[in-house]
Amino acid sequence: MRILCDACETAAAILFCAADEAALCRACDEKVHMCNKLASRHVRVGLATPSDVPRCDICENAPAFFYCGIDGSSLCLQCDMIVHVGGKRTHGRYLLLRQRVEFPGDKPGNIDETRRGPNQPAKQAVGEN
Repeated sequence: MRILCDACETAAAILFCAADEAALCRACDEKVHMCNKLASRHVRVGLATPSDVPRCDICENAPAFFYCGIDGSSLCLQCDMIVHVGGKRTHGRYLLLRQRVEFPGDKPGNIDETRRGPNQPAKQAVGEN
């Protein structure tokens, strides 16, 4: 499942900014976060390719599309219908977006590259020579 950019609503989002509560494509991220010094300090995390689809906690085979907050389980449509009958129909269930995020350090180089752009050199970490 691809997430669209919250700003332009046409391109695929590659970053999520918690301060702005927005998923952004590269072009919109540059417009929004490079316009002033304060906005450039926002911490953003990369959005991973949605290839790793979580599986249902019950059947462990079908892709999970729902999360039950009370049971704490991820469920496919068929298992959700079986589990949530009778009184359990009142359980709060949520649609899983199946979007994994990549935090700095998850995959060396990927996040830093999306934050600085492809033509800017990598910053050395403190203590590196």
